Amino acid sequence: NVTRKETILDHFADAIMDPTESMTPFFFHVPRAAGQTIKDIAGLCLGKVQASDVGIRQGHSSDTQLQTVSIDDARYVNVDTTTKDGIERAAMMGFSQTRMADMVTSSYFLNSAKLLFTTQQPGRAFIWMRHPVERAVSMFHYKKLNGQLDEKVSLEEYGQGNGIENNWMVRFLTNAMEGELKKSHLDQAKKILSKKFLVGFLDDAEESAKRMLKYNGWQYNVDETKALMEQDCVTRKLQDKTNMNPNEYELPAKGSQAHALIAWQTQFDVKLFEFARQLFDLQTKQGLPP
Repeated sequence: NVTRKETILDHFADAIMDPTESMTPFFFHVPRAAGQTIKDIAGLCLGKVQASDVGIRQGHSSDTQLQTVSIDDARYVNVDTTTKDGIERAAMMGFSQTRMADMVTSSYFLNSAKLLFTTQQPGRAFIWMRHPVERAVSMFHYKKLNGQLDEKVSLEEYGQGNGIENNWMVRFLTNAMEGELKKSHLDQAKKILSKKFLVGFLDDAEESAKRMLKYNGWQYNVDETKALMEQDCVTRKLQDKTNMNPNEYELPAKGSQAHALIAWQTQFDVKLFEFARQLFDLQTKQGLPP
């Protein structure tokens, strides 16, 4: 009886498994796709301890031991799980053995799998998505707003490769940061998504939030008054859409050069997004989350 060789993907629980005490929710953060809203729901509404980029603020980046710190009305472990160096530091401090965090947020899926979780104490992955063309246009305006992109760069130039991210989701899921992507990368990303992730969508936020809470085993307070306050907080966060672009903007029309260029730069991500739509329906039929 040959046992299968363990891979780092085994450091994430399969999505169909019931949540257990040994699992830690892992939010795979896709930029400009409700990330701040999710973190606010976990930290501000539900009082969960988070591992993200916040815990190293206020001088905590030089701490030598893990601890929980309070910053801006929420609690964090004093690590930064949003950078490769930060993940390595967290691992060296013994993060995977402690289970101090109720939710880990990172865009580095495989690095997190390798260093922050184990088969005994696995991560439980979930993702929120937004249509890749929409997300790319949102990122274009966001980068202009914070000075990462020159004011003069047009949407067409951006779509030609000036500042745009090429197939961000597929690259970050498969760790294929450089070079040309192949269909095999997309297939790998689909496989990872269907086996390891609960999927949610920005344009179906209410249903996605309900599933996320259930999947992570997060319950409202047993005290009825506190529970109502928590529910109200979640509803408000979903409506407020934290960190939205303050300026209104139009999406490029289908058939326009800008749309064609951006669709080309995100073609694998668009296919992954369409696959995730089917997966969302399948997870409904499977009675997921359990």
